[in-house]
Amino acid sequence: MEYQVKTYYNKESLPPLNDVKFFHYVSSFDWNKNISHYKPLMFIAFHDKKPIASMFALIMRINRFIHGSAFKRCYISQQPVFFDEDINKIEVFDLLISSLVKEVENKVFFIEYRNLNDAVFGYKGFRENGFYSVKWINVRNSLQRKRKIWEQLSSTRKNQVNKAKRKGVVIEELTSYEKLHEIYKLIAKSKNWKISNKFPPYKYFVNFFNYYITEGKGKILISRYNEKIIGGIILGFEQKTAYALYFWGKEKSYKTYYPTVFTIFSAMEIAEKEGYEFFDFMDSGYLNINAGKPRFLLQFGGKPKATRRWYRFNWRLLNFFAKKIYD
Repeated sequence: MEYQVKTYYNKESLPPLNDVKFFHYVSSFDWNKNISHYKPLMFIAFHDKKPIASMFALIMRINRFIHGSAFKRCYISQQPVFFDEDINKIEVFDLLISSLVKEVENKVFFIEYRNLNDAVFGYKGFRENGFYSVKWINVRNSLQRKRKIWEQLSSTRKNQVNKAKRKGVVIEELTSYEKLHEIYKLIAKSKNWKISNKFPPYKYFVNFFNYYITEGKGKILISRYNEKIIGGIILGFEQKTAYALYFWGKEKSYKTYYPTVFTIFSAMEIAEKEGYEFFDFMDSGYLNINAGKPRFLLQFGGKPKATRRWYRFNWRLLNFFAKKIYD
């Protein structure tokens, strides 16, 4: 079969596409629009003018005030969407990756592909296009087991959740746009918060509220104690999976209230009640389940799965040495 790949930089030019995978929704353009140092783009593979696969990517400047390719990165998350199950996915993915490299290699310094949830997916396409890999762990909880979420927790986590409840910590869903700026300002300006990932700009959350929460594609949950916000989590929804995009807790000031633990457990419990089958923390850390973030998350009852993050420096000499070190 002959395939053609086209690149799109705005939502309005896209052909009609179904939302299948969370990180490749058409609304990803809306989520990342009007942010000065973000440039979204999507690659679509066609066969006989019919879309058969799509892949969303995001170019980001590491500093909103400094331009030039040396200060730009390109990120892609999750396997692409395949609209036709009968196609050769390996061949199509190879074309998508080749198109990605050709499009951005002179525009960005670095390309990172993450959250693939499969250590061997796309191996051929990545290798042929000069990527190198680093082993990572994906942590995913099943919400469809006979044992409920509570029964899957470690004894330590159960004790921490119970202590938080006894002290009066409660979870609530953010449904008011007016409160969004207050919450964001509180978190972004404070050094007492433990945050799972680097916090994006405020407009990123405004767009998420307007195009995801209002459409039932996501939630923002916050934990309160005596009307004070002490924790929170942002969830994205895809069919039967809930993704933990960001979570945070005010661990220094409210250490004995276990804000992060309580928030994550409450989010998992809500996802379970709403019928989701999986709660995905995505790529959670390097391949070491006995330390750091993976160890913390595994005490909620999930299972570790080996995966890979794929990288490519667009400076050939630097990429050459990186491949020697990591491969």
